[in-house]
Amino acid sequence: MTAADLLVHDLRRRGVEWIATLCGHGLDPLLNAARRAGLRLVDVRNEQTCAYAADAFGRLTGRPGVCAVSSGIAQVNALAGVANARFDCAPMLLLSGAGPASTAGKGHFQDLDQVGLAHPITKFSALIDDPGGTLRLLDEAFARAVADPPGPAHLMFPLDVQVAEWSGFAAASSVFEKRAPANPALAEVARALAAADAPLVIAGSGIFYNGSGPEMLRFCADFQVPVVTPIWDRGSVDRPSPVFLGVIGAATGGPEVLSHADCILLAGAVIDYRIGYLQPPAVRTDARIFPIGADWTPLAESVGRLRAKPNPAWARWLATCVQRRDDFQRSVERRAEEQKGEGLHAIDIIRAIQAVLDDHPVLLIDGGSIGQWAHQLLCRDRYPGDWLTCGRSGVVGWGIGGAIAARLAFPRRPVILLSGDGAFTFNVADLESAVRQSLPFVAIVADDQGWGITRLGHLRQFGVPIASSLGPIAFDRLALSLGAQGVRVSTPAELAHELRNALDKPAVTVIHVPITGGNP
Repeated sequence: MTAADLLVHDLRRRGVEWIATLCGHGLDPLLNAARRAGLRLVDVRNEQTCAYAADAFGRLTGRPGVCAVSSGIAQVNALAGVANARFDCAPMLLLSGAGPASTAGKGHFQDLDQVGLAHPITKFSALIDDPGGTLRLLDEAFARAVADPPGPAHLMFPLDVQVAEWSGFAAASSVFEKRAPANPALAEVARALAAADAPLVIAGSGIFYNGSGPEMLRFCADFQVPVVTPIWDRGSVDRPSPVFLGVIGAATGGPEVLSHADCILLAGAVIDYRIGYLQPPAVRTDARIFPIGADWTPLAESVGRLRAKPNPAWARWLATCVQRRDDFQRSVERRAEEQKGEGLHAIDIIRAIQAVLDDHPVLLIDGGSIGQWAHQLLCRDRYPGDWLTCGRSGVVGWGIGGAIAARLAFPRRPVILLSGDGAFTFNVADLESAVRQSLPFVAIVADDQGWGITRLGHLRQFGVPIASSLGPIAFDRLALSLGAQGVRVSTPAELAHELRNALDKPAVTVIHVPITGGNP
């Protein structure tokens, strides 16, 4: 058994069902080992797509997605997805092939310090330098990828090590296990919350990854504590909830509640610019702020003992927050209606998607301007864990790889990719990859012929757009040229009809939606 065989067999033992890849000489033994072992290879046309697929799978499921690329520039291309996983705490594993370890540093083909390149943006980056260490390093990579907080890991696998025979004892590696950190100072949190009049939970990606979303939502519903999610974090509100206020932060805005809260539970979220660094004036000067992990049941018990009777102030505070959420929603809808001309507007796309939400689609959102509209209008009273955005990095162009991963993760559910026109063209050739490998999804391309948010910012600041306008593309015909289905719509009724029709087909379908109007 070669080291490549050893690695592939261990991946299968861990439940890995596929590897996203782009072929290259540095990968040949590993890919052949995967073929012999029956491990599915999902091959694409750009290493970015490989890594975005692994990243998206990790973000959707909480289990590490795996991608494999060849050496040198191939690994450099894949690092875009790795960086995204690091920003968004997504478990994933990048395997990079390389020239022989025996000639590393001597100028062999694509000689590059791939371990060093990956190190700053991974939780673990290592060289498999002998076959006997393969399982140990793979075990370490998986363990680091899922340890709190999750993130990407990388293993560099030189050619001569891949093909080296290993007849020694192959110790079974440990099955990875996610462990949530203990909640520090739980009693202090409970006392502060029980004494508060305007509590607020900021539920971030960590709540999704540690699986405590249902307990968190039950706690907030029982105690009438409103919940918000920072833009681009993972949602944990899988059904409409009267305590969920939507997405806040950055350009999306959101209801004005953060600055009025007197006790803030930072639940699986990081402190950064999206929530004003949790410093005045974004928060009250007297606001008490507590990080909290997954221990919602003990917290509920503690608060219940301290506050035997319902606090009328909490009910009034929640009612005020809900009113502010509703007012914000109405203002966004009013602005959209004022912007609408004769053609379609982003709000028409959002309404078409809202009409099919009962089908429980996996929804991916890739793009700036259309992403803002989606956050403001779709996430009114729910934000399920299977709605996926770019993540905290703010990357665009990941959507097609993400849709491929969503189809692999949820083979029987509808998959909708909502993308801006600029974002869609990053890796548009991988429509062919999805078609060829029978990985269907529906892509709605909101086409305003520009980098919408940047263009609007330039117009406001400079009076003219600078390098932010784009030319026309017939996305429906482009899709057809790549083997997918393609349609162009011009009315809300056509859009609703074509979306429903596409969801009923086992095909990759691109719906080209030219839009007019401004930004959110």
